[in-house]
Amino acid sequence: MRKWLFTVTAVLALATVTISASASAPNVSPIVNVTNSQFAGNEESLGMDSTGNILAAAWNDWHFNDGCGFSYSTTGGATWAPESFAPFTAFTNDPNVPGAGTFPVAGDPVVVWNPKFSTFDVVCQAFGLSAHQINLLATSFDPTKANAHANQNFSYGAQVGGAPAWTGLVSITIGASNGSQKGSNGKFPDHDAGTVDTGTGPGHHFGRLYIAWAEFNGSGRSPIDIAYSDDNGKTWVGPIRVSDAGHQFDQDATPRVGPDGAVYVSFINGPNEKSLNGNAALIAKSTDGGNTWSPSFAAAAIPVPPVGIPNALYRGGSDVTSTVDQRTGNVVVVFDEGSTGAGNLYSVHTLTPGDLSQWSAPLRIKPTASTQFFPWLTSAPNGRIDLAFYDRACDSNNVLVCVTLSSTKDDGASWSSVAVTSTGFDGDKFQACVAFTQPPNCGVFFIGDYIAVASTNSKAQVMWTGDGPQALDVFTAAVSS
Repeated sequence: MRKWLFTVTAVLALATVTISASASAPNVSPIVNVTNSQFAGNEESLGMDSTGNILAAAWNDWHFNDGCGFSYSTTGGATWAPESFAPFTAFTNDPNVPGAGTFPVAGDPVVVWNPKFSTFDVVCQAFGLSAHQINLLATSFDPTKANAHANQNFSYGAQVGGAPAWTGLVSITIGASNGSQKGSNGKFPDHDAGTVDTGTGPGHHFGRLYIAWAEFNGSGRSPIDIAYSDDNGKTWVGPIRVSDAGHQFDQDATPRVGPDGAVYVSFINGPNEKSLNGNAALIAKSTDGGNTWSPSFAAAAIPVPPVGIPNALYRGGSDVTSTVDQRTGNVVVVFDEGSTGAGNLYSVHTLTPGDLSQWSAPLRIKPTASTQFFPWLTSAPNGRIDLAFYDRACDSNNVLVCVTLSSTKDDGASWSSVAVTSTGFDGDKFQACVAFTQPPNCGVFFIGDYIAVASTNSKAQVMWTGDGPQALDVFTAAVSS
């Protein structure tokens, strides 16, 4: 849950472009409040099968389980099972019912669909023990074995711990810290993200689950590591170092697989923890299934990375996200940059598929004088690339937050945008306080560090945090054309 913020003073010129009009007007489905809770939910991750009908999602859950909230849908996202939680922590949502996990706290969820096993792979960071351990824990969720009407504390299973819908917890990597809910300067994995190789042709490792993260090592450094599993998270290979020796101050690792099976990991980099001048969006490539990695290449400089969100108590900073066009093989990287005054989103792409040494000039995706933040990229099999982000263009005062989906069919040479929400929410209206242990005015203003989007050829499913009737809730909607 920790977010590393970057500062910089250099200013470089970045290109501004006019976004193209859509070939056909997109349709935004009715917005669904997935959680509708009295306790906060934020920082979503979303998985979806190739049909777009089966979805699962997790988020930071501030209910009493203090872990990773969870729900699933078998109706294409139109309806969702009543909110429960992934069984990572030692608590359920009832103080009188112990959980099946070991750790007091979990967060930073990852959810991806694995077509080889027809299950969702779920990973969360777990911590809070007096032994100062922080683990990345993996499990899998089978929607065909789940009971949407089960006791909330059973996580859609027949008992605490979620069996038979959930498999047992497996540790991917172990770190050590002071056990604080807010992270520490100890050794620990942070901001994990994941992907599954869905290809079956030469160069692919069908069903291989990749999880990448920043490994804070206790010496002010945070290189990028990765691990992978070929058996649905039961055993793991790694950690394997991704970022090279010259780039050790990193965050926001995003793993992706190309149409030829090559694996890419993008991340944001600063030269050191103190000055952080000369930030850049970096990326590395593996052609042997994640075992060895290329040098770290600069996809784009970030002359003025945004630091914080104006007119807000909740936090925000610089982000880098990426995906691979499944039709052309080109990599597209998106980052936020503030040289125009407000933090706006820019994209770059490889000039030749697979070649990380040459990149296009940065393109301003949706020019606005308002703040844009928390971008997340995904790609559909047909080559369409979708970008979801928070966008304050709906509020002339640059306070209220809306959600925008921008899409490209030409690797970012042009983008079209649609408002997923047109009425903004106030991210400081509700606080994120752990149920029954903190008062509702605990002073934690936090809407997460990212949102989510997953895509098929026919739609993009977006998931975000917004203001519900009683608390920060998790919302979703589909954009189709």
